[in-house]
Amino acid sequence: MTVISNTAPAPFQTVSAVDAAEAYLRREVLSGRFEAGQRIKEAPLAASLRISRHTLRSAFARLESVGLLAYRENRGWSVPVLDRAEYEDILVLRGSLESTAYRLIKERAVTPGDRIQEALQRVLDVTDDVPWPDRLELDCALHQALVDLAGSRRLSQAFEALMIEFRLCRLQSLEWLETVSLDHWKKLHSDLVEGVKHPDASVDVEGHFLANPWRDARGEQETETADG
Repeated sequence: MTVISNTAPAPFQTVSAVDAAEAYLRREVLSGRFEAGQRIKEAPLAASLRISRHTLRSAFARLESVGLLAYRENRGWSVPVLDRAEYEDILVLRGSLESTAYRLIKERAVTPGDRIQEALQRVLDVTDDVPWPDRLELDCALHQALVDLAGSRRLSQAFEALMIEFRLCRLQSLEWLETVSLDHWKKLHSDLVEGVKHPDASVDVEGHFLANPWRDARGEQETETADG
């Protein structure tokens, strides 16, 4: 079974049923529609997607490989619940990767171009009715564009892979995220881009992305922490 891609760049391009199922499930997980820890029942999901359980399991396995799903014997598949240790471990690696990217940008005197400005503008265009899962997608796209600016393919690939789990972390701390105002969230990212454009400016680019629900009280100390 194949599914015609609505966004194919050329006529007659197709994706496999596994590819389509994987893309659908990824969107569902990263939108928060699957609750963390809740068992995902194979049979009804496969029926609703009109695919075999074998195809569905193949898609599940792909998402497991990037940390979006987990399988437990006698419990089946579910979105993993990320505890504090895992959350902070992800932040440690993110800090290392993103700090390295900003150091390379500075050393190589790379100037942010249109892609950065466009990604930032999408963040600045967000309104109060945009849900946090959608904000996180825009947030991560901006950070990915900044890391890509360093010009290291492997660094960009590692960061892109990590940000999948990072988004899952943030989705599991929405109550914490919702305490930050929209204006503050936008300012954090504007300041970040300015800090990359002007390395000598007094902007804490490295501190921007290390906040977490256990260490930082969002509502009380907005001026010191950041979500993205």
